[in-house]
Amino acid sequence: MRKGLFALILTLASFAAFAQGRNSDLTPEQRAENQTKTMTERLDLSDEQQKQVYALNLARVQKMQEMRESQTQDRAQMRASMETFNTEIAKILTVEQQEKYKTMLEDRRNNGGRGPSDESPVKP
Repeated sequence: MRKGLFALILTLASFAAFAQGRNSDLTPEQRAENQTKTMTERLDLSDEQQKQVYALNLARVQKMQEMRESQTQDRAQMRASMETFNTEIAKILTVEQQEKYKTMLEDRRNNGGRGPSDESPVKP
């Protein structure tokens, strides 16, 4: 189960990196805030979890931006960064939240990285 969850988390991080390309006018802080807000709404994160997830999102967004701006854009290094992020996120989430997160990743993958479809229930 951990391998499956890890693979799904890695997929979400990949889609998030792609989505960031479309939102290149946002600062790293804004991107991290948006990602944290989405995760909070979909996973019912506690205040403490929100703080931890925001810190992880911000660090990841900043690191990915640095890597994209470098001349080499080392994919292996980007993948390693995402794997580290995914490992840390898994430590923060409860088992129930991990299941919701897995569903969120599947929705995102099935919709080409665009997030939930219109048929998917989204909290108000």
